[in-house]
Amino acid sequence: MINKVKDFILKKLNINQSIVCAVSGGADSVALIYILNKLGYKCILAHVNHHKRIESEMEEKEMRNYAKALNVPFEVLEYHFDGNDNFHNDSHNARYNFFREICDKYNTNIIATAHHEDDEIETILIKLMEGSNLYGYGGISVCNDDGKYKIIRPLLCLSKNDIYKFVSDNHLKYFEDSSNAEDDFLRNRLRHHIIPKLKEECPSLGDMALRYSLLLHESFDYIRQNSISYLKANNGVIILDSFNTLHIALKKDIIAYMCEQYSVRKNTKIIDNILSILSESCGNKEIRLENDYIFVKEYNKAYIKEVIYDDFEQLELNLDDMVIFKNKYKFYFSKNINRLNAKHINLCYNQLKLPLIIRNKKDGDFIKIENGTKKLSRIFIDKKVPKNERANVPVICDKKNNILWVFDYAKSDDIYSYKETGDIYLVCEVIE
Repeated sequence: MINKVKDFILKKLNINQSIVCAVSGGADSVALIYILNKLGYKCILAHVNHHKRIESEMEEKEMRNYAKALNVPFEVLEYHFDGNDNFHNDSHNARYNFFREICDKYNTNIIATAHHEDDEIETILIKLMEGSNLYGYGGISVCNDDGKYKIIRPLLCLSKNDIYKFVSDNHLKYFEDSSNAEDDFLRNRLRHHIIPKLKEECPSLGDMALRYSLLLHESFDYIRQNSISYLKANNGVIILDSFNTLHIALKKDIIAYMCEQYSVRKNTKIIDNILSILSESCGNKEIRLENDYIFVKEYNKAYIKEVIYDDFEQLELNLDDMVIFKNKYKFYFSKNINRLNAKHINLCYNQLKLPLIIRNKKDGDFIKIENGTKKLSRIFIDKKVPKNERANVPVICDKKNNILWVFDYAKSDDIYSYKETGDIYLVCEVIE
């Protein structure tokens, strides 16, 4: 089985590169790092303790011991869900931010995860049931490369039963997540009830699913490269004269790719609505997207832009200054706080990078949180801030434009670190 994995990933990996292995402690990930280590790759065991189950502490301890047994570095993320977002989405982002940080630490760009054939089948079925694009219907890719980091999945050539047999034969200790036995989630129901029946009809279902995935992803890659080339040649906008001559598959992907660049949701309905206005012969049109973005058709071109509800304002604040933002918020520094209508953040005088900047939000703004970063647009959505109020919320940055405080809604991880050592307050009074 080790040779099967070697042949499968031979062209994806350089033997001299280090690999950050995502190891939860399950049979799949335990087998993953064992196989890569046996093949001679320099592995780092990266474990995330989600602190969601009683067994989490024991699993972290065992994975630390496992790293010692394999003679590989051990890295752990102590993740505590803050309850402000969807757990699965938030924890996913935290995990991958952690893996990327470990890549930087060990001077590599390779992350390996333990997805296998059965995961592939489940994902394809879910995408078919819920709807997706060409790439999504292809399920899990063998390799994702964003230009900086590469995520590889060496075990996609193996079934879950193959992996169980391998860890048993090699006497490897692993843990089962008890939630995997429940039928609360669609993926589990497919795993327990549907896929076994499909495998009875087609014993080679795993191999067929992998071939199907590779075919769709190859087709998607070809279309996506053409989408990127088209938008690059036209400075990121659609030129209707040329766009309307393109194949429908390329048209749809150009629109999808534009949405991805602005991190806005795309689905068949949205893409079809955009295609509809682009095919009309006259009139300027707009389609509202999420996160304060709109798709604009304007004469012979079309593009995505952010809605700005009020004029942009930016102020500088030095130690002895007092400034008023949007005729509503008064900002100043103080050694104490004693006003009822004032809010504040605690700062460390010796680490202040002045002047502070007080401004509206900008496209792409993000704030540093405990386990990575979070977009301001996501914060406003989670906090249910009305769209017409978001541009008036003060955003406080240091001199290097690192966001410290989104007034009333979020503080950066750096601010929390000053809780005990801070010796000066940035105060904001709301003017009645």
